[in-house]
Amino acid sequence: MTTSLLPALSGPLVARGLTARAGGNLILDGVGLSIHPGELCGLIGPSGAGKSTLIRCLLGLRAPDSGEVSLAGAPPRAEGVGYVPQQDAIHRALTPRQALDFAAQLRRPELDEAARGARVVALAKDVGLEERLDVRIHKLSGGQQKRVSVALELLTEPGLLILDEPTSGLDPGLEARLMELLRRLARQGRAVLVATHATASLPMCDALLVLVAGRVAYFGPPNDALAYFKAESFGQIFSRLPLRTPEAWAKVHLQDPQRAGFLARPAPLVNRPNNEGNAGVVSSPGPAGPAAPSNNKPADKPLGSAAEQLAALKAQRRGGAP
Repeated sequence: MTTSLLPALSGPLVARGLTARAGGNLILDGVGLSIHPGELCGLIGPSGAGKSTLIRCLLGLRAPDSGEVSLAGAPPRAEGVGYVPQQDAIHRALTPRQALDFAAQLRRPELDEAARGARVVALAKDVGLEERLDVRIHKLSGGQQKRVSVALELLTEPGLLILDEPTSGLDPGLEARLMELLRRLARQGRAVLVATHATASLPMCDALLVLVAGRVAYFGPPNDALAYFKAESFGQIFSRLPLRTPEAWAKVHLQDPQRAGFLARPAPLVNRPNNEGNAGVVSSPGPAGPAAPSNNKPADKPLGSAAEQLAALKAQRRGGAP
């Protein structure tokens, strides 16, 4: 059976006009973005900016009050999306090999034992853990533990990978190496979105989304963001945001023709290995068109962690509840 690591994503992640309310409060207000296969997009904003709510809408875990989300022209489905939460949902008494093998039994039941083992080794190599496969997870560094979480989500070959604060608690060196990994995973043909408070590695991203009070203050190339905010560093963007109201930032963004052009930009060419291991060039369809109509219902399958799914499977075998 195949152990290919290549994702099968033929079009971009597109969100248009996402609005969400909670308890009468406006959490998201007209948020739009597009991320093509091959792109790494950074998501930043002050606490309470709506980043977590946006992620839940993109995952299909929450239906927006208005607006729509599409992945390759269709509503996102669980099997096409990988999600790495801020807190790693991994059993630290296991080794990465054991954790990946158990998760593969749940998420890839079509793989026999040999194919499953090959898949685990290939994933470990892909995330830089091949020499730590048989070390207990609790003995790994924070960055290595995060790589285990990423590998778990790559088991199903998702075309979209979303990470919530994956660099939290990591020193600058580990943060940079993890961001380099995410950029490499994107270059293999995935759309990758990473929410972060760490700004030093933002130049590695292909796109940057800045939220303030649920509104888009900026969506465009990271290299243009400093001039846009009149900031000397990416960290200084946070101190520039209070200089205007969220409504004013959103208005400036909407009236900027460069920002509108970036939202509808053509897909990049993506260099990645083909099934024979040779370098190939893959391109996605052209500019992001209007999102496909959606009923905004949550994804058909839950996006529970491997640990949650394993507990449920054990409970089923015992004939009880998890």
